[in-house]
Amino acid sequence: MQYNDLLDILAEQFSCEPQDLTPETDLYEDLGADELDATELAWNVGEGIGREVPAEDMAACQTVDDVWRYICENTWHTAE
Repeated sequence: MQYNDLLDILAEQFSCEPQDLTPETDLYEDLGADELDATELAWNVGEGIGREVPAEDMAACQTVDDVWRYICENTWHTAE
């Protein structure tokens, strides 16, 4: 998964444009995420990286950068 793939996932899930998302975008305060959104994000990220992602792991991610770091730490890809 590339960083732009993550931005596309987030933009689709939260009905915004990928270019409006920054590493500091707060999933909860800026995008209005809730527990159900964290579950959906876990599923979407899991699909993207080819492994199951626990919803509680995504719920612990506060920002776009937190989600990207999680992806990088749990796959063989490096941050780009």
